[in-house]
Amino acid sequence: MGCCGYHTTTNPVQHTKLSGHPIISQLLSFIPREIVDQATNTFQSDRYYKTMDTWKQLVFMLYGVVSKV
Repeated sequence: MGCCGYHTTTNPVQHTKLSGHPIISQLLSFIPREIVDQATNTFQSDRYYKTMDTWKQLVFMLYGVVSKV
């Protein structure tokens, strides 16, 4: 036991909410889907899409940046 009766660990990152999740998932968790949906409606970016909507495009572009493709 550490200070004040709390257990201490050697790796404090293990107990975070995002620990163990892929980096792309962690980054997307910080982007509210509602903001993307609102921008999509405002600018009508999904007006002519066939297979890839705005959210999927964002995910693919972010993956490309993270993976340095």
